[in-house]
Amino acid sequence: MVRTIGNLFSWLVTALFGVVFVLLVFETWALFTNNKPITDYVRPAVHSYPGSAFVIAVVVGILLGHFLWGPATGRTSPRGPRQ
Repeated sequence: MVRTIGNLFSWLVTALFGVVFVLLVFETWALFTNNKPITDYVRPAVHSYPGSAFVIAVVVGILLGHFLWGPATGRTSPRGPRQ
């Protein structure tokens, strides 16, 4: 069961990075071809709903902080699990 959850998490993270990559490719293409980039959709939404944008930014920051700067011990730490 733990291995299945680990595999699912790995696939979800891979899919997330794939989506981010595709969005960055689209943004680059839009800027080079003078089309409307994603930024032009996000800015008006943030100005219309600043509270929601703030909450989303905090949640994304907490999630990134949790996964990037997690505990120094355990399975995913640089030193490995404690013996």
